[in-house]
Amino acid sequence: MPAPHFIIGTAGHVDHGKTALIRRLTGINTDRLKEEQERELSIDLGFAYFDLPDGRRAGIVDVPGHERFVKNMLAGATGMDVVLLVVAADEGVMPQTREHLDIIRLLGIERGIIVLTKTDLVDQDWLQLVEEDVRAVVADTVFARAPLLRTSAETGEGYAELQEVLAQVAAEVPARNATGPCRLPIDRVFTIRGHGTVVTGTLWRGSLRVDDPLEVLPTGLQTRCRGLQVHNENVSAATAGQRVAVNLARLSTDDLRRGDVAVTPGSMQVTSMLDASITILGSAPRPLRNRNRVRVHLGAAELIGRVILLESDALDPGEAGLAQLRLEAPTAAARGDRFVLRQYSPMITIAGGEVIDPAPHKHRRYAPGLGERLRRIQRGTPDQLAADLLVERGLEMLTVRQLAAHLQVNPSRARELLRDLVSKEAAIALSEQSVVARPAYEALCRRIRHIIETHHREVPLDPAMTKHALQTSLGRPPDLLLDHALEHLARSGELAVSAEGVRLPGHEVRLTPQQEKCVKAISTAARRAGVRPLTQDQLIAQAAIPAEDARALIRSLVAAGELIPVQRHLYHREVLEDIKARTRRLAEAQGPFTLAALRDLLGSTRRFVVPLAEYFDAVGFTRRIGDLREIAEG
Repeated sequence: MPAPHFIIGTAGHVDHGKTALIRRLTGINTDRLKEEQERELSIDLGFAYFDLPDGRRAGIVDVPGHERFVKNMLAGATGMDVVLLVVAADEGVMPQTREHLDIIRLLGIERGIIVLTKTDLVDQDWLQLVEEDVRAVVADTVFARAPLLRTSAETGEGYAELQEVLAQVAAEVPARNATGPCRLPIDRVFTIRGHGTVVTGTLWRGSLRVDDPLEVLPTGLQTRCRGLQVHNENVSAATAGQRVAVNLARLSTDDLRRGDVAVTPGSMQVTSMLDASITILGSAPRPLRNRNRVRVHLGAAELIGRVILLESDALDPGEAGLAQLRLEAPTAAARGDRFVLRQYSPMITIAGGEVIDPAPHKHRRYAPGLGERLRRIQRGTPDQLAADLLVERGLEMLTVRQLAAHLQVNPSRARELLRDLVSKEAAIALSEQSVVARPAYEALCRRIRHIIETHHREVPLDPAMTKHALQTSLGRPPDLLLDHALEHLARSGELAVSAEGVRLPGHEVRLTPQQEKCVKAISTAARRAGVRPLTQDQLIAQAAIPAEDARALIRSLVAAGELIPVQRHLYHREVLEDIKARTRRLAEAQGPFTLAALRDLLGSTRRFVVPLAEYFDAVGFTRRIGDLREIAEG
């Protein structure tokens, strides 16, 4: 089934008649800038549209041909479905004809038509020579078997045939993915009085409706589609393959630039590295060496970065290899995106390639198995890629949103892939939205048990290890992951989990006669301190026992509820119960009471009474009313 919407683009040397061709075909002058019209020279991208005989409307992108504006040409070329390679009959193939041909090949554009222009300026013999020269130049490109048409914008020659051929070629263009999340590379930003900020671009994927939320990457700015046009007509919705103008809410032109991408929120990741396969042009003047600085043209963006070759020190002209592009500014990309590399200086096209992993980790060159893994990712199916990503992340949770962004699929499809991994026992479901690799999860459970066993062995007087201490020992995994693992271990009977912490099911604190003597000394010191409690160090000094044993014993007494910590001080349970009883009687006698009244009641000082009152508030024994307190319990 032919694509309902597609983009026609131009390519060719400066002054070979691309803009005149479009004007004759559509009636639209794509040179919109005053300077372009005065100089009769295309500087930036131009846009038009064209109705095919079957009623379908195609967007047209007219690109500048001058070598100084190749970056502008590249900003428009990546959205093309069909390319018109324009060659002036009076000049033939020129340098930019060849560079544009290289760019088309590197971007993977598969359909084209060769259009000879200005045929009214030459005789038949010369025209035949130009045709032969063009055919020789395009022999190893997508234009090798492309239709070749003779045209003249002055006389109209060949335009009827061009329309017919365009319709035939357009019928072969496959439909783009209109079901995934929206992705719109921005190639123009401007303001319309009374409407605000407008951006234009070719909708690469998905659909867009008025009032849809959008996220602009790499900045992460949130916005909304306030209005939508396709070929100067207001529409309520647009789909992949259409040229669109989008009125964005809440953003100014200062917030945006060519090369940004408007997407469905959360559907793409921002990255400063790209794993890629790279092919060096046979016409490149020199090898591409490791760490060469280059200009990366991806979507409508031009980015500066370095090429880190992963399996060699250099790639000669005509060679291909794997690389990691480390960019100097962030961008957003997807697996399968095509890009073009140009020398940093002088600016000539030298290579191109395809994104394999749009958000990789930094790789070590010549790492064992790296090349094989990247090639597997490059040709993998969504379910294989999801499985690989899961294993690669290890204990790092994989969410529906992350997988959808990585694979560029709808959240519903990402959810299906995660459920499939769980059903195959490759993953553990932590929630409806997240999973973790089963081997990594099982290793975490083994490590948790080992840490608890070690803790019991090293701190035998501690009845349980606190969850906080366990989480710290594990390197602070997310609460969701740790809680799930602890619940699993508790269900299986391997651990006991309670408010006081985590322990082995059979673990009990058993005191030696000497330890029992120390416990009695600690309790006696805490009772004797009364309403002016001691800190842990003071308690140890009062009990006159070895500090190391005493700390473990104090933890045991706290866990057993015999000692109650109130900020830095430790109350004996009996002392605290007596204070509560006296405080209750005070409130019964006089109603709400002040801190001063509590201090006088206890014969203590503010140093102890203030934290004690705050503790009573926190545990729900009292309730504060301004400067007063009342009993809150029963």
